[in-house]
Amino acid sequence: MNADIPRFLPATGVQDDEAKPWVLLRGLVREHRHWGDFPQRLADRLGVPVYCPDLPGNGTYCRESSALSLEQALASVRESLALPGPLNLLGLSMGAMVAARWALRYPHEVAGLVVINTSFGDMSPPWQRIRPPALIRLLRALMQSSDAREATIFDISCNRSDTRDATLTAWRRYAAENPVSHGNFLRQLLASARCRAGGKHPLAPTLVLACDQDRLVSPACSATIAERWGARLEYHSSAGHDLPHDDPDWVIERIERWQSDRAWTR
Repeated sequence: MNADIPRFLPATGVQDDEAKPWVLLRGLVREHRHWGDFPQRLADRLGVPVYCPDLPGNGTYCRESSALSLEQALASVRESLALPGPLNLLGLSMGAMVAARWALRYPHEVAGLVVINTSFGDMSPPWQRIRPPALIRLLRALMQSSDAREATIFDISCNRSDTRDATLTAWRRYAAENPVSHGNFLRQLLASARCRAGGKHPLAPTLVLACDQDRLVSPACSATIAERWGARLEYHSSAGHDLPHDDPDWVIERIERWQSDRAWTR
């Protein structure tokens, strides 16, 4: 495994030697640090290791060119992780597309799949996959300063305002340290737009999480995914697109309940 990939271990140690690790994948122009303390919370609550690789063009790999297809991004993640499976995957937005493609293409490597506020081009129309007002704001943000751009991204993706100042301070530091180029932003946007599920459904147990107040992606996309895949669907009534930021405990509680209800091996 690449030594640069952040790993989070339970504070009390791994509780079950047979428990499957979790891999978290972030979305458009985001890196592992944008998860905040969610990975450590997840590791502590589930008692398993959590890994947070960056996608090409983001974070640790900001000087690389982003993939023009999410299949290429998936290949990069699998190569850098090199973990023995099966693994549990959790993805947000574009990261959920990569996680889903992983589960669809390499089913023997995936024990469970959680997708948050995501979509596929062969399931939902473009205006649901990315709301037009949000797309306009994101494209205009390319012309803004880095600090202003991070504020725009926060205002589009987050509904929890009490952490805004502290979160923006951190995000602006990440952007200064690992800047994502305009070219990579557009490459990631194109790769996401082209992503398809291919008429298949994951063999692994799947949980779909969506937010009623998501200003970036319509929750109708998640409803379609859950219906097509026969997956469990849970809605958050007030959180925004970045659900792990707005309500990390809710996400973990839904994962715990889902695992318990399905009685499948972690």
